[in-house]
Amino acid sequence: MYHCFDELDDAVIILDQDNYVAGLNRSSREIFSISDEEAHGMKVEDLFFQRIAPLIPDGDSAGRVLEALRCRQEASHLTCRMHISSGEMRWFSFSCRVMTGEPCTGMVLARFRDVTPEHDEAVEKTLDAAARVRSESVYAGIGELLPYGIWISDADGTALYVSPSLLSLAGRTLEECRRSGWLDCIPLENAGEVLDDWKQCLETTCRWDHELVVADPERGYRTILSRGAPIRDECGQIVLWAGINLDVTARKHAENLTTIRAAQQGAVADLGQLALAGAELPELMDAAVRAVAEHLGIEYAKVLRYLPDRNAFLLEAVVGFDKNLVGIGSVEGGTDSQAGYTLLSHEPVVVEDLRTEERFCGPTLLRYEGIVSGISVIIRGDEAPYGVFGAHTRTLRRFTRDDINFVRAVANVLAQGIKRKTAEEALMASEEKFRAIAQRSFDMIYTCYHDRGIAYMSPAVTRILGHTPTELIGSQFRDFVSPSSLAAWKTGEERIARGESVEGFEVRLRRKDGSMVFVELNGSPIMEHEKVIGAQVIGRDITERKLSEQMRQQAFKQIERNIEQFAVLGDHIRQPLQVTLGRADLLDDEETAAIIREQVCRINDYIRQLDRGWVESREVRAFLRRHDRG
Repeated sequence: MYHCFDELDDAVIILDQDNYVAGLNRSSREIFSISDEEAHGMKVEDLFFQRIAPLIPDGDSAGRVLEALRCRQEASHLTCRMHISSGEMRWFSFSCRVMTGEPCTGMVLARFRDVTPEHDEAVEKTLDAAARVRSESVYAGIGELLPYGIWISDADGTALYVSPSLLSLAGRTLEECRRSGWLDCIPLENAGEVLDDWKQCLETTCRWDHELVVADPERGYRTILSRGAPIRDECGQIVLWAGINLDVTARKHAENLTTIRAAQQGAVADLGQLALAGAELPELMDAAVRAVAEHLGIEYAKVLRYLPDRNAFLLEAVVGFDKNLVGIGSVEGGTDSQAGYTLLSHEPVVVEDLRTEERFCGPTLLRYEGIVSGISVIIRGDEAPYGVFGAHTRTLRRFTRDDINFVRAVANVLAQGIKRKTAEEALMASEEKFRAIAQRSFDMIYTCYHDRGIAYMSPAVTRILGHTPTELIGSQFRDFVSPSSLAAWKTGEERIARGESVEGFEVRLRRKDGSMVFVELNGSPIMEHEKVIGAQVIGRDITERKLSEQMRQQAFKQIERNIEQFAVLGDHIRQPLQVTLGRADLLDDEETAAIIREQVCRINDYIRQLDRGWVESREVRAFLRRHDRG
């Protein structure tokens, strides 16, 4: 195989599977001035930088050859100039391929083929062809490859050549342009400003660079980027002006759309910030309709609130419509209006021409203003739609998907603002109701946070602790707990910190005058993001109840003492009676003895009655003990 390569005039390099040189043929050794022994086993990068790159003056061409060799890429007919050993500059065609047949699978075959004769012949043919055609034909051939082609004028700006595509757009001939100037015959927007800039360019000989807005009868306006520069002779004198005209309408349209979308996104963000700042609903709605009208480029926008009981919509904010209708003007529901149809369809509704619309009737409000096109989207609510946001114009317009998304985004921000405001009003009403109850409550009610202490205290605290609510705001309630109750207080705090509610734990509190008061507390934790941040507590003054319990305990003790005294007294009386009864039996006077026995019996009856009362007293005491709350 290597012997066959040696017979080739092409320079051949063979690389093994690891990109090391496996062999060079005779032509390669001569062109790159290296022996087969020196090259064998050399990394391809080393061979390239030491022997090949110095022969290729064009850095780009050398880079492409190195990339193909290093990355083992398939390459075909990469043309580059190279110096050969004689010092002559020759043209070579470089090819590279990875071999797949056995036993050479994975090896790379790189070839440099001398194509100088073919290259010179092609250049000569090109020059001959160029010599055989007129310069105007060359200009025309090149110019028509560009959108709206090229232009050439003499030193004073008189047109010499203008591409047919631009002449067709302007509706002029080349002769007309030559008589009046190539810019004068084009229907330009701001023509005076453009012509002044062109005259200044001719006077100062600076480069011409201007965007021309040209009226197009079929497609509105076209934006053409016109660029040119002076052509000078050997003496430095300007002999010609030459330039190109590029159609950048699509690019300008894309740039404008990008600017518009960015502005719309900014408007949505500003509206969202206004909603988060707590703006009142009329202010938020006015900002929303103004933003849509400005950034959508329309004349009319409105917010409609749906009234289910009337199946109608109430105007709440407008742009373009009569502002006196806000709060009183209404629009029909159902298929009698675009807004009603929007609610029924549950999706945005786009109207291209209200005059030919068949899905629903045009409401009086829109027809009176002569509205033709429009968009309407639903303003969502928690359980049912709040209403409809509408954007309209009096001219025929086809709204894009981006336009619909913008209006929908504004409606969604407005919906969130309405929900937030409704929730705030409900919370405020709830707080006012709570405060009204707390203000009238006989019990002390307070809210205390870990980071800022007592935030609310009901007026009942003055009766219980002697302090006014204002005096306690910002303080910690534990500061008023008696030392004897700190253990119970700490237990309650720990339970609330775990998210538990506490009921009926009693503490002694220090009043403003230094005296003590018993208070029964019921508390529940205040949670935020699943974390306890404070507590809400109700405190009831139980001082009188505690005193009553103490008095009751004292009464029980007195009853027990009295019962015990009754028992002892009965025993003390029975002993003398027995002695008296025994002495009566010893008397000789039976009549006196009978009198004594009768009196002893009467006294015994009284004692038995005391015994029965003692038993009953013990039963009463036991009953009271069982049913005593203390």
